[in-house]
Amino acid sequence: MTMKPTIVDILTKILEGISKNIPIEELNKTLLKSNEYDQQTLSIAFSLIYDKIIVNTKSKNVKKSKKGSIRFLSEEEREQIGLENYNYLLYNFNLGLIDTDDLTYILDQLTMYPITRLSKKEINWMILASIVDITSDIPPGSRIHLYSSDSVN
Repeated sequence: MTMKPTIVDILTKILEGISKNIPIEELNKTLLKSNEYDQQTLSIAFSLIYDKIIVNTKSKNVKKSKKGSIRFLSEEEREQIGLENYNYLLYNFNLGLIDTDDLTYILDQLTMYPITRLSKKEINWMILASIVDITSDIPPGSRIHLYSSDSVN
């Protein structure tokens, strides 16, 4: 299964719509009418969101006693990552696309890159990798379990 670079943009648009209480059916119709995305890509994005919600719900039930915290960046880290990139990550965090562990992991990865700033596209790939985390508890029936030779209706 190959993923298009626009999948994170679709995920962000879907979660932004959900945060504004727009029904999922309406979001799907709006995104399809825009002709920017095909039905298969939208289906993948919605499946990834459902999987992430299911996994996060299960992990919250298991870890109710553990309090989540967010890491503050040092001045040097903020300079290296860039304020725009940091704000973009926080935006996706607030939408629920990434959780505290994902945010910490992505921030750690960003500080390992050379001094040159990363583009939004590169950060989107990191966000996508955190969503499609193969090491997490993948719910049964997830699209992640599909092989490239499988067909999806």
